[in-house]
Amino acid sequence: MHRKIGLVVFDVDGTLTSVESSWRYLHAALGTWDRGRAAARKYEQGDISYTEWAETDAKCWAGKSQSAVYALLEKIPYSRGVKTVFEELKFRHVKTALVSAGLSILANKFAEELGADFVAANDLEANDGMLTGRIKVRVPVTEKASVVQDIARKASIPIGEVALVGDSMYDLPLDECLKIAYKPKDHGARAIADVVIEDDDLSRVLAYLETE
Repeated sequence: MHRKIGLVVFDVDGTLTSVESSWRYLHAALGTWDRGRAAARKYEQGDISYTEWAETDAKCWAGKSQSAVYALLEKIPYSRGVKTVFEELKFRHVKTALVSAGLSILANKFAEELGADFVAANDLEANDGMLTGRIKVRVPVTEKASVVQDIARKASIPIGEVALVGDSMYDLPLDECLKIAYKPKDHGARAIADVVIEDDDLSRVLAYLETE
């Protein structure tokens, strides 16, 4: 499926990187996964909201050094083909955005390195270089649609000229957009996607992004 595209919105966890969850990655690195697993289970069972889950996770890291957390997340590698994709889209004058229900420490780093035009993710709060245990939830996983719509307005791009790239059904929330499921991890993503890419190279998405 081909259509003119002026803005491409990428998920981060599981898409721009093979790490499926920056939350779980940090838990594993900081030795807090036992507490994190319990909160994740409650969220998956519908006992707590996404915001409550994120707040519970953030509390696990209260008192941790912000720079140490950044250093851990800095080790997360890109998926194959990511830099090629962003270089080509910039050459084509296509705007790019990173919208993640994960952590802004990682999303902001990727956005700066890749030259993305917009970025939205969830902010771990810090004071004097130490995490406070609080978080500002800017992107609940089930509310990506409104974030994408806001970015499209800011970019002055019609929503029908927006492409969404992600590995989850929550990354592809708008029917008006071109929906590309990249190595999808759930059946829902495959069911609603216009394009499904199973290849281990993100640059495969370029074939579906017409710009003229």
